[in-house]
Amino acid sequence: MLEVLLLAVGAPSAELLRGRPELLERLSSALDEAGALGEDTAPGSTAFARHVGEQLGRTADVARAIELLHARDLAMALACVEGKPGALAWMETSIFAKLGAPLARVDASPAFVAEVVQHVRTWLLLPREDGPPRLMDYSGMGPLRSWVRATAVRAALRMRKAKGQEEPTESEVLARHALPDVTPEAMYLRADVRQHVREALAQVVRTLDTEEQEVLRLFFVDQLSLTRMGELLGLHKSTLSRRLSAAHSLLEKRTRKLLADRLALSTPELESLMRAVRSQLDLSLSGVFGAPR
Repeated sequence: MLEVLLLAVGAPSAELLRGRPELLERLSSALDEAGALGEDTAPGSTAFARHVGEQLGRTADVARAIELLHARDLAMALACVEGKPGALAWMETSIFAKLGAPLARVDASPAFVAEVVQHVRTWLLLPREDGPPRLMDYSGMGPLRSWVRATAVRAALRMRKAKGQEEPTESEVLARHALPDVTPEAMYLRADVRQHVREALAQVVRTLDTEEQEVLRLFFVDQLSLTRMGELLGLHKSTLSRRLSAAHSLLEKRTRKLLADRLALSTPELESLMRAVRSQLDLSLSGVFGAPR
C-alpha cells in the first residue's frame, strides 16, 4: 500500500520520501492504524493509501504535513464517505453529537442548534452534484473534530447573518473592493499575479493545522473580534491573540517564500507585492477558504 501512496503523492514528494525512511515508517504506521479499525469501520486499504497520498501531495511541505497528519481521523472520514456503518456511527456520537456547546455560543436555541447540525451533517456526507461529499475536503492536518466544529460554527454564523440570502462570489467581492491602480502594489491587479497569490495562499493554508486555519478564518474571513472569537472558542482573549499572531506570521512567511520562488521579482517588487497581499488578506483568504455556503 505504501507504493500506492507514493504514486498518489506525486514524483517530487515521492522522491523526497524515499530518501527519508523515518517518514516512510510513519506513513506505514498510519496505513496500519487505519487497517486496524475493523471490518465495518476501516476504509478500503487501497483507497485510503491513495487518499493520504493525494492529501500530502497538495501541501507545500510534505514532511511537515506528515507531522500534522491525524491518520485515524482521515481514515474515519474516508470510511464515512464509503458508507461504513461503524465509521458513520462514530461520526454521529463522537463528532455531530458534540457540536451543541460551540453552536450554543452562536445561538442557544435548541431548534437553531439542531438545524445547523442537520445542515452540516447533510453538507458533509451527501455527494455534491459535481463531486464527492465535502467531507473529502478534510485534509487530516488536524483533528477531525476541530475541523467539523469550525465548519459548524461558520455555518451557524452565516445562517444568523444572512439566512436565505446568497453570499457574493469571490469575483463579486473583488469587484466591489477594487484595488487602486496607482500604488506600487498595482501589480496585484494583474490576473496572473493574483492567481499566483491565491495558489500560494491556498498551498500554505493546507500546511497549517486545523486550529491555525480556524482562527485565521474567523478573524479575516468572518471578521469577528478577538472577544467574540474567544467566546466562540472558549479561549481567553490573550491566548487567542497569541494563536492568531503565530498563525498569521506563519502564513505570511510561507506565502512570501512561495511567491519568491514562483515570481521573478526584485526584492523591492516582492515587498511591494506582500504589502498588497497584507492589505487584501481578508478578501484573499475568503477566496482560499471558499465562499460562504
